[in-house]
Amino acid sequence: PEVPLGSPARGAQLIRQYGCGSCHTVPGVSGATGLVGPPLTRFGARSYIAGELPNNGDNLQRWIRDPRGVEPGTAMPNLGVSPLDARDIAAYLFTLK
Repeated sequence: PEVPLGSPARGAQLIRQYGCGSCHTVPGVSGATGLVGPPLTRFGARSYIAGELPNNGDNLQRWIRDPRGVEPGTAMPNLGVSPLDARDIAAYLFTLK
């Protein structure tokens, strides 16, 4: 797995907790039907994150923690996601193939 120590089940809970579904559609997460950001359907099968970074566990965690540090003009806000939470969110997103 891309995030070997991550907990996908906890990641799904965190996606709800951080409100990611208010902007993104996230399969398997109740209420995650947002249309502002791109849908995260089949995220684990994608080649790039935001068209900027190769899609792998380390880069995804970096993106989740500091999206504007990766792409300054992005609309995605910095939500103050901790490294542990980013790990588990990334682990969940990589289950979406």
